[in-house]
Amino acid sequence: MRISTEVLRAEFSEWDTDDDWLLNADEFGGALARLTGRSPSPEELLRLFRAADVDGDGLVSLPEFQECVHTL
Repeated sequence: MRISTEVLRAEFSEWDTDDDWLLNADEFGGALARLTGRSPSPEELLRLFRAADVDGDGLVSLPEFQECVHTL
């Protein structure tokens, strides 16, 4: 099932606690848990975060987040 862009934007915005339109690992984990209904293990979260952080800047942008969620 593909999650709509509007839902992903709303979820991203809710978890982006500092309103910089970037998610750190904690924000990213919270958003994934809410969207998938389960909390990833620390190892799984690290693996997913690294995979989602395509540009390697240590943060996940909205486009990176959308791509990650659509590949789950």
